[in-house]
Amino acid sequence: MVRFLSLLLFFVFLISGNSNHTIANEYPQPDGCDNIFLNAEEINSDDFIRNFLEKSESVMRDTTYSYVFGDDPEASGDYIAEFGPFDYNLFNESLEYFKLYKPSEFDIWDDWDFEITAEDILLLRQIACDITLDKKIIRDFSIKLTELLGEAEEWTGHAANWEDFPYIETGNVVIESPSPEGLGHYKKYITGGGVIIVGGKKVPDAAMLAAREAVVYMTSEWDGIRNKLKENKVRISLFGPRGDTSKLPEYKREHEPGGFAMGLTDTSMTANSGWLCYEGNWEIGGNTVIHELVHSIQHTVMNTENDLYFYERIVPLALSAIERGIYGDFEQNLSKGVEQNISHLVGEYWALSVEGYIMNKGPDFKNSHYTREWIKENDPGVYDLIRRYYPKVEWDYCPGVEKHIRH
Repeated sequence: MVRFLSLLLFFVFLISGNSNHTIANEYPQPDGCDNIFLNAEEINSDDFIRNFLEKSESVMRDTTYSYVFGDDPEASGDYIAEFGPFDYNLFNESLEYFKLYKPSEFDIWDDWDFEITAEDILLLRQIACDITLDKKIIRDFSIKLTELLGEAEEWTGHAANWEDFPYIETGNVVIESPSPEGLGHYKKYITGGGVIIVGGKKVPDAAMLAAREAVVYMTSEWDGIRNKLKENKVRISLFGPRGDTSKLPEYKREHEPGGFAMGLTDTSMTANSGWLCYEGNWEIGGNTVIHELVHSIQHTVMNTENDLYFYERIVPLALSAIERGIYGDFEQNLSKGVEQNISHLVGEYWALSVEGYIMNKGPDFKNSHYTREWIKENDPGVYDLIRRYYPKVEWDYCPGVEKHIRH
């Protein structure tokens, strides 16, 4: 979302500060959408595009449910813990705008180095229409819009840059990966809980199975979540056990040692297979698959489902935990030159709390929120929120690991 917002701010600046140029051409209409866009008023194409981008920027800058560190609501992502149904609101605001207006005839709209064609706008309106007809999902709209704004060129992990893996029901068996063009690095493949899991040849089969077990458990009591994850093409790209995310074809410029979450327009989330716990790899500490999947579900499902119950509660709960001194004693792996502040703590609170709840192994594994009992006693608000989504039935995480804890 930070990448998307920065691009929007740049383009809105260009629009407001420069004259626009359009080449006239008859403007087509989306197929099968007459009833939806029947009353759209034709307005000047320059105004149509400028107003659309300004509205999009306003939606993505909304901090209603976010936490802003300091006094600057326009601060960078290093100072904002972003929470909210951004893409749900972006789609719905765009749909209403498309119902009200359509552009006058044009071929190309350009402003300096930025260009939008009539076909681009047509496709956006077509996707919006198809979503209302249950032919596409909100992710499709966000991918196309961010691609149009240049994010696919800026970010190698953008979904527009890569073909989707097919979803094959594998059961608890690792199979040869049906890797699309450009993704031949991935030799191993397994699915579970609506999620595709892939890994290179050096990723142990045991790590693939451990990742699948975690996903299947985490999605076992959340009604409909597996279908939603499958629809949103959620994928876990395992790397390691040595190295970092730069080993993966989609993220050669990224050097994250543990992994990172999947945003709605990303092609996958990532996780270091060496940081998972399974027989023969008795990892004492956090679990990157669990942690980053919590973030990824928030970015893909909660975001597009407009889950206001969650968004209205999560930041106040995080700030309360920080204020009471029961959370925040850790350091993140941040970009060079970025100092950790409260926004980072708030941003990680939900994933760390769920991670500890799922693992349920005690203080050797987490600094706080390390067992269900501890969370229920010390942070009952987040305990109740976790149990709204994640399993109430306990899971025996990494059986046998207790024998390998050193004190």
